[in-house]
Amino acid sequence: MGLDAQEMENTALKRYHLANRASRVLLQCLVAAIVLGFGCKSREALPVLEGTASPFQEFGTAKLQFYEGQYKRWVLESDYIKRPMVDSGEVLVSPVKIIIYDTLENAETYILADSGSTDNSMDLFNLWGRVYIQTRDSIVVKTERLWWIKDSRKIESDTYVQIETPRGDILRGRGLDAAEDFTRFTFRADVTGKFPDFRRRIEQQDEEFGIF
Repeated sequence: MGLDAQEMENTALKRYHLANRASRVLLQCLVAAIVLGFGCKSREALPVLEGTASPFQEFGTAKLQFYEGQYKRWVLESDYIKRPMVDSGEVLVSPVKIIIYDTLENAETYILADSGSTDNSMDLFNLWGRVYIQTRDSIVVKTERLWWIKDSRKIESDTYVQIETPRGDILRGRGLDAAEDFTRFTFRADVTGKFPDFRRRIEQQDEEFGIF
């Protein structure tokens, strides 16, 4: 059974923040060890985003909505956006929260990442850090880097990606080509997988198993 937009957003945010909390605890332990061992003070570093020397605008806690005609296509939310005041240059975002909608304006894909960049046309997003995706059909994707190609409605990656299905299947591979709603996807290399009840599902000709 699919999730509605609010359930999908709440579940994705909860899992993402749990992962971030674990990372912060580890960071705090390392900092404490440094302080105790060397007697120096440390503080949590803010994300370092490199941009151009051109004039730029900075926005805090921004929410941008984008439409195709009269229909809402996607929404971008972030705590920090740095945008150049010229046509060229990178738009830097940290952290990234993107919601992609279908033609009926139902949320179909939810994307979270530590950081991201795009140009002023926002035709392609480069996302990195802890990238987390959840679809309306409860497929979960985890990786460290990917690209969302807006016009072709595709998602690509050149690094290792893990995909978890509602049935408990876990697939891993290096490099990814996928539809933005993950109704279809292909790994490029080094594919491995874990499939619960493999024999029973093969014998019963599990239809969902066949998509992989």
